[in-house]
Amino acid sequence: MKNILLALSVVALSATAAAGAAVPANPHLSPAPPGHVMQRTVAYLTGEAMHSMWYVVASRKLAGKNMGKTPVYQWYLSFYAPDGNDGGKLVYQIPGKQNTVLARVEKAHGAQMYFPMQDLKIAGAAELERQGVQDVVVWDHQAGADCGAADVTVFGANSKGQVQQRVHVQNGCALDAKIVKHGALSAVQLSGPYYAANAPMCCPTKPKASAMLQYANGGWSVSPKYYTIVRNK
Repeated sequence: MKNILLALSVVALSATAAAGAAVPANPHLSPAPPGHVMQRTVAYLTGEAMHSMWYVVASRKLAGKNMGKTPVYQWYLSFYAPDGNDGGKLVYQIPGKQNTVLARVEKAHGAQMYFPMQDLKIAGAAELERQGVQDVVVWDHQAGADCGAADVTVFGANSKGQVQQRVHVQNGCALDAKIVKHGALSAVQLSGPYYAANAPMCCPTKPKASAMLQYANGGWSVSPKYYTIVRNK
């Protein structure tokens, strides 16, 4: 019996070590992400299997400097599908031709100013819709002369491996996202100011609010309805 238990322990440790070693420190991504890589996340958008790791990369390039001083960056979000060799091939990137999540930073006419100012962060990957398959949660903020708007977008992949925006939530000025455990799956905890229909951006109806973005019964919902779903696929 001791020999059997020892053998099982060795197998378990070997499997754990193999799983840990399965994620290369510097995977080959083709083509390379634009600019400087700020964040790279591994996700299983089409399920967990051998060589099934997707890489989601947040990167940025300097677009210019406002009045020659303050740097303004163009952010990019790139999705790399598994290439069969623990690397990735680019299949989806924003900003793109049909994208509405990230704008392209442009220089203002007649002034050394660049708009919009952007920031982006990958909140993480989790099983939000069904077990065994992950989605990726991404936060971004864009602003011009005012406080701008913040977005939380959930990305997933269909059965053909095509990246899709599952749901997109937007809020004036600010909105944070955190992945939390929610029953058998996970959900996204949203937090930020809440604005009623006619509330000005200067004066939120509730400065600190919180709501849950979750998937159930074939659809996405925000509860309480403090924040607006602007795209639900």
